[in-house]
Amino acid sequence: MTKRWSRPALLGIAAVLSMAGLSAAPSYAAGDAEVYVVQGLPGRTVDVAVDGHTVAKGIKTAAVVGPFDISSGKRTVTFSDDGKVLLRSSFSVKPKSSWDVVVHLPAETKTKPAVTVFRNDLSDVPRGKASLTVAHTAQVPAADIRVDDKVLFADVANGQSLNLVVPVRTYKVAIVPTGKAAPVLLGPVDLTVTGGALNRVYAIGDPEEKTMNVALHVIRTGSSGSDQPDRVDTGTGGQAAGLRQLGSALWR
Repeated sequence: MTKRWSRPALLGIAAVLSMAGLSAAPSYAAGDAEVYVVQGLPGRTVDVAVDGHTVAKGIKTAAVVGPFDISSGKRTVTFSDDGKVLLRSSFSVKPKSSWDVVVHLPAETKTKPAVTVFRNDLSDVPRGKASLTVAHTAQVPAADIRVDDKVLFADVANGQSLNLVVPVRTYKVAIVPTGKAAPVLLGPVDLTVTGGALNRVYAIGDPEEKTMNVALHVIRTGSSGSDQPDRVDTGTGGQAAGLRQLGSALWR
């Protein structure tokens, strides 16, 4: 049975949000790409290797490390815990691009981790606004993401994400089963977005094990002169119920 979050757990999540680091906008070498690693496995400390070369050790749950400069093309990433390989996965990157490689629990099984790779859209955002991307990488079925008590992203499956450009302020974010208001799988937690940046929020963990958490990755982009929203994207999956109308409501 899914369990509701205790107040101490929520306070811990809020602390993660408030302490999340801010990455500078990438500076690419010719033909290279930049990769960040997001550690979404609860209760583990992992080491990461790319193409057989160790790039990071001792990454704790909800941590984001990088950027790591890699050559464009097909790359192989290996995640290990205490010398034991957890999984190995291949992915392809384009030149002069930025990516988040997320190791996390899939929806189907508790024993075998998954890797999902997300490209970071570092387009300029309107002045005083922020690019917000919410990704579902937790061990729950398709879910709705509620922002300020509105279903902003609906029916988002594990491994999918959705994006919206929003004003810079603090939002209450919660995750619930698709089409339902309860039980609350995560939150609500306070999320203050950073302007002139891509704010990536990853839901991670397993509600049945009380390990739900968030990983937050913020990357500087740039600001355009406009004060009006320039895009509302549907992201990598899921159906956003009234997304444009709800997005407009956030601007009021």
